[in-house]
Amino acid sequence: MDAAKTRPRQNSTMANSTMATPAFSLTFGEEHKHPLTITRSDIHFEAIPSQRLCLITLRLTVVNDAIAQDIEGALRFPLPDSDATICGFQLGEDTAVSLPKTKAAEVAYKEREKGRAVATAASVQGAVYETTLFPLKYNEPKELTLTCFTALKGQADGTLALTLPLTFALPVPHVTIRANALDGALTIKAAGALPQTGAAAAEARLAAATLPGGVTLRAVPAAGAPQVVSAASGERLYFTGCVSKEEIDAALASRAGTPRGAPPGTGCGAPHVGLFVDCSLSAAGRAQHALALLDALDAAHGKLGGGCVYTLWSFSRVATRRTARGASLAETKAALAALRYDGGTDLRLLDSLIAEAASADEHGPACSAAVLISDALDNLKAAPKLTGPGSAELPVHVALPPEACNANLSGLRWIARQLGSACAPLSEPDELAALVSGATAQVLLTRLQTDQSDDVAAFEDDAFQTCPDFRLSHVAVPTDADGSLRVSGVSALGEGARDAPTALGLTVSRGGLRANIELAIPPPPAALESPGPLGRLLQVQHTLLTLRELRATFWDPKQVEVLATAAACDAGIASEHSSLLLLSLPEQFCDNEIACPPDHPAHARWLALSAERAKTEAEREEAEAKHAKLHGLVKQLVGRYKEMSDAAVPGWGKPVNRGGRGTEEAMMLGGGGGRRGSAARGVMRSCAMPAASAASPLMACMMEGGFDDAPPPALPRAALAAASAEEVFDDECDLPGSLASALCPPPPALPPGSSAPRPAACMGFLDAAELAEFYAPLAPTATAGAEYAPQLSSMLAGADSDEERPVHRSLVAALDPPTRTRAAAGSVLSSVGSLVGGAARRLSLGGSRGGGGPSASPAPPCPPPKKPKRRVVGDGPWLGAIAEAYASSGLGGAQVAFDEQLKSSPALVGKPSTYIQASECLHACGADAAACADVLFDVLETKLPDFQTCRVVRHNASLSCRT
Repeated sequence: MDAAKTRPRQNSTMANSTMATPAFSLTFGEEHKHPLTITRSDIHFEAIPSQRLCLITLRLTVVNDAIAQDIEGALRFPLPDSDATICGFQLGEDTAVSLPKTKAAEVAYKEREKGRAVATAASVQGAVYETTLFPLKYNEPKELTLTCFTALKGQADGTLALTLPLTFALPVPHVTIRANALDGALTIKAAGALPQTGAAAAEARLAAATLPGGVTLRAVPAAGAPQVVSAASGERLYFTGCVSKEEIDAALASRAGTPRGAPPGTGCGAPHVGLFVDCSLSAAGRAQHALALLDALDAAHGKLGGGCVYTLWSFSRVATRRTARGASLAETKAALAALRYDGGTDLRLLDSLIAEAASADEHGPACSAAVLISDALDNLKAAPKLTGPGSAELPVHVALPPEACNANLSGLRWIARQLGSACAPLSEPDELAALVSGATAQVLLTRLQTDQSDDVAAFEDDAFQTCPDFRLSHVAVPTDADGSLRVSGVSALGEGARDAPTALGLTVSRGGLRANIELAIPPPPAALESPGPLGRLLQVQHTLLTLRELRATFWDPKQVEVLATAAACDAGIASEHSSLLLLSLPEQFCDNEIACPPDHPAHARWLALSAERAKTEAEREEAEAKHAKLHGLVKQLVGRYKEMSDAAVPGWGKPVNRGGRGTEEAMMLGGGGGRRGSAARGVMRSCAMPAASAASPLMACMMEGGFDDAPPPALPRAALAAASAEEVFDDECDLPGSLASALCPPPPALPPGSSAPRPAACMGFLDAAELAEFYAPLAPTATAGAEYAPQLSSMLAGADSDEERPVHRSLVAALDPPTRTRAAAGSVLSSVGSLVGGAARRLSLGGSRGGGGPSASPAPPCPPPKKPKRRVVGDGPWLGAIAEAYASSGLGGAQVAFDEQLKSSPALVGKPSTYIQASECLHACGADAAACADVLFDVLETKLPDFQTCRVVRHNASLSCRT
């Protein structure tokens, strides 16, 4: 990938605009999203500041007061970040179950088709979840409850905070916000509400609020709060621990370590850092952060006594090297500032980037380290393999996007873990630069122990699990982005269960330093009683840490999918592997073989119905098999027998005079085998006529070889007009019933002892005027049929083989004007063309296969296909400005003009139609297909890639490829 021509510098709006998480919405309608009415909102925070965890419960009262019928509502709920998870879904008293994503979608579709109530909650992209509700009855309030698990983030002032990006489109009459803390003090901040602070509980009530800016919760951990918290959930005891960065630094500072080695570099001297920069539209807004990181890298290497050189690669749909290998800081910053952010992200390109950066070539030396700057929002739902050349040698450090950006944080951490490198926030360039330069070593958790690690029974107890696994003698778990370490575990409770562990031992290392940290596990309060939200919060935390460990340690992605799906469904969460499905009737659970939750209102009825169905299952299967046989094969046979027995056979008992016809004629009359006579045999079977009925003039012409002395009989126009494309075709014939009757009229009476004349063979047995009369009913007007008659005569005479079938294709092209649907014209023309063209070819009496009759004139050649016209640029003035800029300054000028239009017209920003029309405009002006595709893929960056959105993008992309 050589350095490409540098595109013009992007508009500042494009460079600095951040693609934030999509807003909250509750709507109905597919094409036009109409907001639904929310009459009440209750928001409850349950926080554990010492563990930096929080459980959010959102309760909405929704009513359909606009449409006087049952509708389906769609709720898009943005979470604080992509690490947050929906772990509870309830509609009224009905609770949801967690199922694999594919099965949940199938069940929801079937239940919706049956008209039964169903709802789903699933992860859509990054920090956005979608919930569907069906049915929402007219003027019937519904109470929707969503439970969300998230983490509290450390702030510069030492406090912890999270922001719920919940903003209503219309004012909500009643809004209540409550918060409780297990330890520490809380503060609630929301527009229109007075801050509530200084206590473990806080509350705020608002009227007619839209909550601009969402709701922010701040917490201050209590002094001396325990580092480990435990709680019971059902018959399991969950515990989780969090060790802060300050506590880890203090433990390592008390230990003496070996001196660190020299910073990483290349064999030729100066360290060489590669930059992999995502330049998709969703990554716009991080250019300033990337420039600050370059300055921090140069400063960090300068402190170590040397300079640094760089190589910049950009990637979106394609990957391109933007600088020469080993470029200076000034050259790299200039190339980075000139990047344009368009198109989607294909993370599979990371494999080739790593391979190129890790190898030296004629352009320069290999890189000693690399930095990935991306949000990992891959609209193609693809992932890199990270097993190719260079993946084991080149350390690729991952820059995590700022908190306000929508990003796939779990995907970025997985990349760093697979490559054995570190993660650090892009908003903290000095910290990331210290890791890349080697000035600071990465902190790792290398082992987790419990007070029962030496107990063989505990080692073999499958109910006792920790994350990371205490059974392993060595692990390598990096710290989180805030520098803290998190561990968790679960053990059984109840009669016959072993004693729960009481202590944890953590071994941490940084470079040559190593330290042990001891943590006590306090007993849970009222272990076997209902724990409330605390037990649920710790259960979800342990499940999420387990899923992260699975993705980071298992090499087989299929096995990871199986294990992660089982863990997510067992915990009842909506993740990338599972969805929450809400059913209301016991029949729905039984029909789809889903276990009803114990707290569901229909649980007792489901148990009774399941027992009843289990008793009659064998009888039901036998009855269903009998019913299928009677209403399937037997019913079809009975119908066919009745049709055959009731059909009147004209000319029954009369002698058949074949007149010495040849073998091919016998095939046309129903004899012989193969496919050559199948069309004629089908016509005769559908008309219920014997072989003697082939004496009709037209059929005799078609089977004997054409007309000689007498002209062909005129086909009745009314009979052909009745052969509409909507009629049902016979099972074995390609012709509609009325058209077959028109082609097979009863035979005329012949004088005694005489037979039908034997005309000479003729390929062109219909002239131009007769073709016009024959095909006029299938065309919009008789004039259209006459216009194409000469061309059709030539097509019929030029049919060479059944496989090529030029008759069918040419007739469809000729008689299929834009005002007539292809399905209507093509179905009839397929049958007529096959029969007429096939009969004209099947001549056995010495006729020529390529000529016409004695008076036939040569047909004009078919006109060449017209070149498709290039689409016209849209009528909008902003599109005209882009077209004018392209005409005067080329692609670069058109891109700058597009940025200026987005800056001057804020209504255009974020609309899918904006990017579709812009790509069409560039294509109409003659721009390169790759540049048009970049703009078109911006649709997937601004709108969540649902089925309809992907269809629109595919349609426009295919049009660009064809023209």
